[in-house]
Amino acid sequence: MEYAVIGLLGMLLVALLVVIIDSFFLHVGAKLAGVRASSFFKAVKASIACALSTLLLALVFSWVPVGGTAVGFLIGLLLTIAVLKGVYSTTFEKAFLLWLFNVAAQAAAVLLGVFLITGAASVIF
Repeated sequence: MEYAVIGLLGMLLVALLVVIIDSFFLHVGAKLAGVRASSFFKAVKASIACALSTLLLALVFSWVPVGGTAVGFLIGLLLTIAVLKGVYSTTFEKAFLLWLFNVAAQAAAVLLGVFLITGAASVIF
């Protein structure tokens, strides 16, 4: 039972870290891309919206046989860019640059989460 609680707390911690890291990267990316109406609050909002839309699409398209993963990735890419474009009220090109920062943030957050979980698991077990 206590391992389940530790696992759940670990997942929540990783999710929180993903949002914080992604928001930071998006905020920096918005400043570098020249998005006028950028704020950290918008970055948090965009980070959560992108994560939820990507998760939903991954769940839906994982059931599609053969090309579901590739189609889901392409639709997820376009949806994420549309979310970023909508949150920041910017052009497609700037939203694409923000998406690149989003990808970098997701990779950094996943690596950090893996290191945290494996480190915690080595202490527990």
